[in-house]
Amino acid sequence: MQHPGRNPCTGGTGYLRDIDLASLPDLSADYDLSQERIERFSRDGFAFLPGVCNPEDLRPYSEAIEEVTMRGASDLAPLAERDTYGKAFIQIGNLWQKDERVARFVLARRFGKIAAELLGVDGVRLYHDQALFKEPGGGPTPWHQDQFYWPLDGVKTVTMWIALVDIPPEMMGMTFAKGSHKEGAYTSMAISDESNRFYRDLIKERGFGVVQIAGMKAGDATFHTGWIVHAAPGNATDQMRAAMTVIYFEDGGRISEPDHPNRQTDLEKWFPGQEPGDLASSPLNPVVAHNVARPSWP
Repeated sequence: MQHPGRNPCTGGTGYLRDIDLASLPDLSADYDLSQERIERFSRDGFAFLPGVCNPEDLRPYSEAIEEVTMRGASDLAPLAERDTYGKAFIQIGNLWQKDERVARFVLARRFGKIAAELLGVDGVRLYHDQALFKEPGGGPTPWHQDQFYWPLDGVKTVTMWIALVDIPPEMMGMTFAKGSHKEGAYTSMAISDESNRFYRDLIKERGFGVVQIAGMKAGDATFHTGWIVHAAPGNATDQMRAAMTVIYFEDGGRISEPDHPNRQTDLEKWFPGQEPGDLASSPLNPVVAHNVARPSWP
């Protein structure tokens, strides 16, 4: 049964399921991450990690994520009426502030520790989360770089993209331009048909290898750096491709001066009350992992 009540994450009201949060699966145990994987992530800009979350442990969290996502998508226009970006997926952000069950998932120590280990830093903070549900018939996600949007120049960032359902090869997954993260921004284009053409030509000119993650089980995840060029094909199946993303940045990073309107928007949205030059540490950016003993990137 659902009831209206106060959400301690936001202080606002919302519909929260009567559930004993302590009964939810614990996600604090370490994931076995080898030094070889860490070095490969540094070199390639991404990593595929199977079994980051056991499917049974994932189920109550994926149900909560789906519930909040579909509630937030209730007023979306029909797929055929959206632009290229809108056709790529249902995108709902900051779910952890909307539901306590999702908050436990997004702030899980296991995921944050993986992020810190891959980045070679002592700790990470949350930037924000996003549910990305690619609908049946949903269009491709154009080639782009995530960190183009983020006022975090010089700060190490990584995104976890975790499958909430089994993703068969024909449904397609993330696609990465291997090693394309090492030079930072290539263009000032936001994600669009134009950016897709630009990066497609860039990949060919630079000879970046294109790697597609084909086939994932629920609970498998990819992690990718903020600057890697990446995309995703459309969903030609009749099943929803449900995924949850969590973006982390190194603890101690400072907010950079926004150099275009997209970054100004992100500054105001994800670092409320903060200014360029401040330590990135608003109430929306809690520490997720700290004192992670790992050597730095080679």
